[in-house]
Amino acid sequence: MPEIYIVNAVVDAVVGGGSPGQRVLDLSCGEGDVIAALIEKGFEAEGTHFKEDDYILRNPNPVLRTARIHTGVDLGGPLPFEDASFDAVLATEVIEHLADHPVFLREAGRILKPGGRLVLSTPNVHRLKSRLTFFWTGRHDLLGGRLGWDTPPEDLYSTHHHPVDFSILHAMLFHNRLRINALRITKINPVSVLLFPLSPLIHLFSLLSTRRVVRDHREGGMDLRRWLRHPALLLSDQLLVVAGKEA
Repeated sequence: MPEIYIVNAVVDAVVGGGSPGQRVLDLSCGEGDVIAALIEKGFEAEGTHFKEDDYILRNPNPVLRTARIHTGVDLGGPLPFEDASFDAVLATEVIEHLADHPVFLREAGRILKPGGRLVLSTPNVHRLKSRLTFFWTGRHDLLGGRLGWDTPPEDLYSTHHHPVDFSILHAMLFHNRLRINALRITKINPVSVLLFPLSPLIHLFSLLSTRRVVRDHREGGMDLRRWLRHPALLLSDQLLVVAGKEA
């Protein structure tokens, strides 16, 4: 289940761009901490579970007994909600567990109202600590939940088997009429802080690596460059994206 600092960052992202009374859906809401915090702030928050226990419920929030929770919702296929039903859709530490990101993002965009927001958090493989880990070992730091030979097929969804590449996510959001409005910081690892003086070099290489993208689609390429140089992408343990649906 998400750590409290992730819960707080997600709630702040919703509250900062919304208003009480808005309808919010927390996909795979786990123990219900995000829902509880949003209900307390006046939002109409509801959630989904896949399995009865949503794979681990250590300390379920009492809100799960009173809030509207949709059970048996498989995030790998069509969602059982009408088009343009929600003001905000949340996916807190969820997408890295899913095999089909395009389907998930298409469905999240479909059920959002025009002008609504998708708030998505996932382990940030682009943070400087993860990049250093990859440089030395060839493996990104996925913040736990790594798929192994000992993982039975029925428990595949409990692992981080599809980490998110930001450049690909940036494009997939656009294809589903979602544009990134903000990247937010959840928690910063001290190692990333120590590596931050190297950020000018990363900015330079980001410029060089996106030359073709800018040539093929200037607006999209320049927007990608903007976010690739964002401090949250380099420092935050989680990639926390706030994306708005085109009105």
